[in-house]
Amino acid sequence: MIAEDPLRYPTRLSRHDAMRDPVRVFDALRRESVTALGGVLSGFWGTIEEQVRLEALAGHDYSGAQDDRMAVMALGHRALELATRYRESLEREFDAWRRPAVEQDADTSLSLMSEGELEIHLAGQHITELLDHQFLHPLEQLGERLEALAEALGVEGKRANPVRPVATVAAFIGLFGTEDLTRGLRPLVFNQFDKRLPEVLGELYEKLNALLEEAGFGSGSDSPDRVVRRPAPAPGPGAGDGRAYAGDQAGDAGGVWVPDGGTVEYSVRGQAGGDGDSAGGAPAGGGPGGLVQAAAHAAAAEGRPLRYRDVVREHLADWRAAGLTAGEGPSTVPPGAQVLRTEDLLNVAQILQGDDAAPYTRALAVSDARELGRVIREAIRGGLRQLGLDADAAHFSVDEEDAIDLVGMLFSSINGANDLEGRARDFFGRLIVPYLKVALTDDSMFNRRSHPARRLLDVLTEACDGNAGETPQDRETLDRAERAVDRVVEEYDEDQAIFELAASELRDQLEQQRRRTELAEKRAGEAIHGRERLQQARTHAADLVASRLSGRMLTASVARFLDHDWRHHLTQAWLRDGPGSPRHRQAIALGDAMVQVDADAAQARGRVVAEQLLALQVPLGECYSSCGMDAAAARDAMARIISDLGLPDAARRVHHPEGGVDDVEPAVDESPLAGLRLAGGTDTFDFDPEVAARMRRLRVGQGLRLVEDGQESAARIAWISPLTGRFLVVNRRGMRKMVVSPEELSVLVAAGRVVVRSTDAPFDEAMRQVWKHLGSMRDPERAANG
Repeated sequence: MIAEDPLRYPTRLSRHDAMRDPVRVFDALRRESVTALGGVLSGFWGTIEEQVRLEALAGHDYSGAQDDRMAVMALGHRALELATRYRESLEREFDAWRRPAVEQDADTSLSLMSEGELEIHLAGQHITELLDHQFLHPLEQLGERLEALAEALGVEGKRANPVRPVATVAAFIGLFGTEDLTRGLRPLVFNQFDKRLPEVLGELYEKLNALLEEAGFGSGSDSPDRVVRRPAPAPGPGAGDGRAYAGDQAGDAGGVWVPDGGTVEYSVRGQAGGDGDSAGGAPAGGGPGGLVQAAAHAAAAEGRPLRYRDVVREHLADWRAAGLTAGEGPSTVPPGAQVLRTEDLLNVAQILQGDDAAPYTRALAVSDARELGRVIREAIRGGLRQLGLDADAAHFSVDEEDAIDLVGMLFSSINGANDLEGRARDFFGRLIVPYLKVALTDDSMFNRRSHPARRLLDVLTEACDGNAGETPQDRETLDRAERAVDRVVEEYDEDQAIFELAASELRDQLEQQRRRTELAEKRAGEAIHGRERLQQARTHAADLVASRLSGRMLTASVARFLDHDWRHHLTQAWLRDGPGSPRHRQAIALGDAMVQVDADAAQARGRVVAEQLLALQVPLGECYSSCGMDAAAARDAMARIISDLGLPDAARRVHHPEGGVDDVEPAVDESPLAGLRLAGGTDTFDFDPEVAARMRRLRVGQGLRLVEDGQESAARIAWISPLTGRFLVVNRRGMRKMVVSPEELSVLVAAGRVVVRSTDAPFDEAMRQVWKHLGSMRDPERAANG
C-alpha cells in the first residue's frame, strides 16, 4: 500500500471534529480554491476564438487576423494541458504556504524582455492592482484567518496568501511562451481573463472566509466558538453626497484621491452583513456599528440568522413615516387586524407576474420610489381580490413592507441613475414582481454581489442604458434583453438559477457589443487626435506667417504667397513629417528666402534676386504642388512674383494675415453638458488650479457621473489626447458625450455637473442612492448611537 500524505489526505474524523481539525480545513481550502479558479479557463478559448472571428470581420488586416486565428486555434488544442498547468501552479502556492521550499539564492542577473513579454507583464500587473483594490476587505479578513490557521498548523513566519490576486494572475501568465500570443491576441486574452477572474475570486473569498469562520479560525479577538463579523466603517455624512469629488476630504472614508494612478474611488463599501462579497453597506450618515450589533442581538434572541432588512429596518420605518406625514405610503396596522403571511403574498405575486406591467413602468418614469411602492401595493390588493379575499381588511407585515419599499427604491434608483428609454423602462417594469418575490424570501440580493438576480439587473442595465435602438446592433441588443426578461417572467418560480441563465445569455451579446464599442472609441480617439494635430499645425503655421509679415514692407504677390501658399505648405510639412523635421525646416527656410528676395529686390539688387529665384524654383514647385496646384497654375503664380520683384519701385506695404485659424472642433460640444463652452473654445472661465491638476492625473477608464437636471448617468474616460491632454468622455455604450480639457472638467466638477468617481456596477450604484436617501431620513447622531 502507498502511504497517504497526511497533509493532503488526513485521517477520517466526524464532521464536527473535521471542521475543527486544521489539516482538514487546509485541505478543504486547497480543494475549493483550485476547483473554483480552475473554472476560469472553462470554455475560455472558445470565447476568444469567437472574438477573433468578429475582430476579423470588423477589421481590414487579413494577414494579422489569420495569425490571430491560427494562434488561438493552437491554444484551443492545448486547452486541457493549459488548464492542468494552471491548476498545478495554484497547488504549488498552497504547498509553498504549508511547506515552503528551501530558500535559494536569488538570481540578480539582468535580462532584456521582448516587447510581447513586456506587454504581458504590464497587463498582468494592471489586473493585479485592480483586484487588490477591489477585494481589499475580504482579503484582509482572509489574511487574518489564514494566520490563525497557520498558527494552529504550526507554520512559522509570515506567509503569503496562496489565493491572493498576484498568485492567480502569475499562474495565468506563466502558461504562455513568447510566441504563443500574437500582438492582436494578447489584449483579447487578458481582457477576457480580467472579466472572468473577479467574479470567481469574489465567490471564492466569500466561501473561504465562511469556511474558516465556521471552523473557528476568526480574525482578531474573535473566539473560536462564535465569530461575529465586523462591518467595515461606513462613510461619513458627507460621503453620501455624490456631488463631492475625491480629494475634498483626503483620507476620509468618503473619498480618496490617488495622485499617481488617477483612479478615484468613491467610498469604502460597508459590509452590512459581514459578507466578504457584500455590497451596499449601511445608510450614509449613520454609523452601522451599533445598528448591526443591535440587529444581530435581536436576531440571535429570536433564534434566526441576521437578515439585511434587520439592519435597515429603522431607516425604512422613518422613511415610511415621512411618507405618511405627506399623505402617502402604507397605512398603519390596527390591533387585531389580519396580516398577510409571506406565503400568501408570494401566491399573489405569482398571479401578478405575467400581468400588464404598464402601471409599474409609468411609476418608474416618475422616478419616485413612493409612487412605485404605492403601485406595487395596489397591484397586490388587486391580486387578493382575484383570489376572493377582502383586500381592504388585509395588511402587510413589517417584513413585507420592508421588502416592497426596498424593491421600489431599488428600481426607482436604477431608473434615475441611468438613461432608460421607453422600451427599456418597460423591461424593468416587468421585472418588479419577480424581484419582489426574491426580496420576500432572500435578503442577500441587496448585499451579495454574486447573487444571480443582482447580476441580471447589472447586465440588463448595461444593455439598456442609453440604448434607443437607433442601429441594427442596438436593436439586436434590446431584442436579446427582452428575451432575457421574458424568460424570467415566464419561468421564475423559486429557482433563482433562471436569473443567472438569462444574465449569461445577455452577457454573451454584450461581449460582442463591447468589441464594436472599443473599435468605435478607438476610431473616435483617432479622429479627434487628427483634428488636434491639424489645429496645432495650423496654429504653428499662422504664427510663422504673422512673424514674417509683421512690420515688413512687402510686395502684394510675395505677401499673398506667404499668407496662402506658404501657410498651407507649412501645415502639410508639420502634419506629414512633424515639427522640426528636415522637410519642415526646409519649408520654413523657403518663406524666409522669399522675404529676403523681396528685400533685395527693393534695393535693386537684380542679379542677386535672379540667382535666388533660380535657386528657389524646386522648393517653390514643391510648395505649389502641396497646395494642389497643377503645373500651369504654379507657373502663373511664379510669373506674378517674378514680375513684381523685377520692378524695384513696385508698390510695397505692411500686410496683415488674412486667414485666421479655423476651429476644427466645435466650440460647443453637442452633449447634455453643453451649457458651458467646451472643447477648446475661446471663452474664459474661472477654475481652481489645484482641482485642474487633479483632473490631469485621471487615466483612461476613469469613471464619471454626468448630472443633468438632477439625474445622473454613467460615463467614463475612453481616450486622452497625447497632444492636448483633453478627455474623450463616453457613456456606458461607448457613445461620445463630450471632449473636455482638464480645466474645463474642473469647472464642471465645481458646478456639480460632473462627479469623478470609480465606476460601480448598476446595482451597486442604485443601492448607494437608496442608502443616501434613507440616511437623510434620520438624524446622524441618533443613527450612530444605534
